[in-house]
Amino acid sequence: KVDVQITKSSQGSDPASVAYKAIEEALNNNFDQVLIDTAGRLQNKIDLMSQLEKIPRVLKKIDEDCPHSVLLVLDASTGQNAINQVELFNKSCGLTGLIMTKLDGSAKGGVLVSIADKFDIPFIAIGVGEGIEDLQDFDPQNYSKALLGLI
Repeated sequence: KVDVQITKSSQGSDPASVAYKAIEEALNNNFDQVLIDTAGRLQNKIDLMSQLEKIPRVLKKIDEDCPHSVLLVLDASTGQNAINQVELFNKSCGLTGLIMTKLDGSAKGGVLVSIADKFDIPFIAIGVGEGIEDLQDFDPQNYSKALLGLI
């Protein structure tokens, strides 16, 4: 849908090697940005979290400043478990931002308030649908109004 190059490897490949390959391709093609999606990581799966922790170590071989940002996408319907997710993912890979999705359904994402209170990690975007235009910059005032049913 967004017409971008995708780097992939065969199923079962080491995620860190795929990320390394993506950075190499980006440098060789003068790309401005690379998104590395590690979807499906569960904080209670030790082997998957170990794979996640390996990615920045491998990328630092190319660029000591990698990764430039680390975002965790939270599902608004997760509820209070999201606090545990933020804590463990932050410990594993040093989060720089959070995104809360599925705010277009019945979930209001009230856990966002608890997360903001407990962690010094900014919410940068919210998802209010499945379209490209449905990922919006996070506006705390609009979110507060929507949470309280004022808009």
